[in-house]
Amino acid sequence: MEAVGVFCSSSSLTPAPYLGDAYQLGVLLARENITVYYGGGAIGAMGSLADGVLSEGGKIVGVIPQFMMQLEWGNPRVTEMIVTKDLAERKSIIFEKTKGIVVLPGGTGTLDELAEALSHKKLGLFDIPVVLLNTQNFFEPLLVFLQRMVDESFILPEHMNFIHVANTPEAVVSYLKNYQPLGRDTIRNMAAL
Repeated sequence: MEAVGVFCSSSSLTPAPYLGDAYQLGVLLARENITVYYGGGAIGAMGSLADGVLSEGGKIVGVIPQFMMQLEWGNPRVTEMIVTKDLAERKSIIFEKTKGIVVLPGGTGTLDELAEALSHKKLGLFDIPVVLLNTQNFFEPLLVFLQRMVDESFILPEHMNFIHVANTPEAVVSYLKNYQPLGRDTIRNMAAL
């Protein structure tokens, strides 16, 4: 795998366990020579992820909207910074440039990014892994909510297979390395619902 997109928190109040897992994920991805595209921030889990990648001499590409650069939220240490016109363009670039999506615990922005990644996969727009790093069982309430969508026929049971839940950074990287594409035709056949 050449590149992955990582969506995560930029909050300065992010608790230590989440920062630790973000850092370790960055370390492991760099050791696998996987380029990381992320939101371009310097603090919170974003900053820890970037620090982990850079600690191993890896490549990390920030993708950040112009208004965030004007607020000086950009990480000056990244390998490359792509400045976009808005949040929508940021997501588009990350989806286009990467072969996998990893979602760490975060806030509403991260939730938005995850929802769009799942929608892309559900509609057959891409066939790449979407992995949740479930630090501190953060995503358990979301998984219950998604299961309710299945139970009440808003999505198919098969759509739950579009997300892989990993409890450690090591498990994330292992899944990315061993991912077997479903095939866009298979995905599109499920998209009729």
